[in-house]
Parts: sequence; C-alpha cells; structure tokens
Amino acid sequence: MSRKPTSTDKPEIKDAALKYASEAVATLVELMRNSGSDPVRIAAARELIDRAYGKPKAEPAGEGQSLQDMVRAAFEREEP
Repeated sequence: MSRKPTSTDKPEIKDAALKYASEAVATLVELMRNSGSDPVRIAAARELIDRAYGKPKAEPAGEGQSLQDMVRAAFEREEP
C-alpha cells in the first residue's frame, strides 16, 4: 500500500502555497469577523486557533464505559 503524498514531498507546492499564507489568514479573520453565518464564523475561528496553537488532542474515552455511564458519572461528580 502506498502512502498519500504530502506537501513536503513536493517543495515547489509548499513554496507556492506559502506565497498565499498571509492572504489566507486574512481571509479567515475577515470571515470570522464579518460572516453572517455563525457556522462559518466558528469554523474560521477554529482554523485560526488550530494554526496558532495546534489542534487539541483527543482524550481517550473511558475504557469499557458506555457514553451513558460517562455522562452519568459527570453529573454525579461533586462540584468544588
């Protein structure tokens, strides 16, 4: 099985894309600030945050626990 090529496999593609990086970020900021669609604003904000801080790591679900058990445990926890 062959792996999917990445931008690092073709430096010329990465170099071409880098020319538009500032414009792409500016477009995301424009969408985040001015879009009339909340889903678009949220998606743009998420993209900006992911680029600034990296994507959040997924936390593993409790082993052997059902979703219902996890929700019940969350509600039963004592608040500080």
